Amino acid sequence: MLASRATRPVIISGVLLCLLFLLVLSPYSPAPDHITLPNLSTTLGRTPPIPNIVHYVILKKDADSVLHLKFEHFLSIYASLMYFKPTAIYIHTDHNASAVEEAAATGSKWTRIILNLPGVKANEVVSPTHANGTLISKVEHKSDFVRIDELYRTGGVYMDLDVLPLRDIKPLRNAGYRAVVGRQLHGRINNGIMLAQKEAALIYLMQREGPIIFNGGWETHSIKLITPIAERLVRIPNEVLIMDEVAFSPTAWTSNSFDALFAPHNETAVPWPAPQINDVEEEDPIERWESRNTRSKKWEMDFSATYLLHAYKARGHEAPGFEGVTVPYVLKRDSNYALAAWPVVRHALDHGVISEEDDEI
Repeated sequence: MLASRATRPVIISGVLLCLLFLLVLSPYSPAPDHITLPNLSTTLGRTPPIPNIVHYVILKKDADSVLHLKFEHFLSIYASLMYFKPTAIYIHTDHNASAVEEAAATGSKWTRIILNLPGVKANEVVSPTHANGTLISKVEHKSDFVRIDELYRTGGVYMDLDVLPLRDIKPLRNAGYRAVVGRQLHGRINNGIMLAQKEAALIYLMQREGPIIFNGGWETHSIKLITPIAERLVRIPNEVLIMDEVAFSPTAWTSNSFDALFAPHNETAVPWPAPQINDVEEEDPIERWESRNTRSKKWEMDFSATYLLHAYKARGHEAPGFEGVTVPYVLKRDSNYALAAWPVVRHALDHGVISEEDDEI
């Protein structure tokens, strides 16, 4: 027994020497030249593009409401036609077919023009009245529910009527995500602009959860709901892409932001066709960067990183000199909104859709 214990250190030492000998004699195996990674496009599958269908919602404020659209609404819808070339533009409304036909024939100037634009279709919907046992009294809240239902049903691009498209959003539709949304001031997700595939999970969860938590609060069932859902789903590949504020909401509903966007400067108009920071169309990235100071006025905003301009209003605030968006207002080119809308107005003028004398708001 004692002898056995005495030989153990000798045996262990011998084993260690053998291992060391093998390590010294073994040829060095360098790391491989490359590591084979899984093909993510194959593993995750190719997500089809978001449908090129545009959705708007306009509902009655009361039983006597007539279908009335403004020039600012025309700019949004016409810009959608001009930049997106969608397969269809739907105006979801609770005005019945006869009311829509009457508005298209005898309504205000912009109502008639919009309803007769090619590709624009009115879709009659039922305006919700209750959710979670609570009366839905505000038309904005009714719109919140309708937009989700219609986006879930067909997929596409939903925009509020005060959103001005600045360029094609095909890169976002083709980005490989089932839903694309964007942040607004203070970092929350804005439900006034949503891109989604038919039956996308984000829209499904909004449709399912919204009526359950509705309590009449201004944002309870909308912004306060979509923000945590979208952020939670980002972790799932190809599910949700969240854009930063500049992409969809470079301005906000504060008085200072409203003035910066809409207030005319009552000075010499930004000349045209002289260069203007948002008119520059260089495809070369180096040239575009070097042209960053192409401003005729110091107050010009650079919308290079903006796809859709959500032109918020400041409730109860009036911008100095601003009386509303009209054709002459845009043609003056002395406000940031006018400069952003200028290409749309110019296109509509060139194609005889509107005239320079159209001064109706």
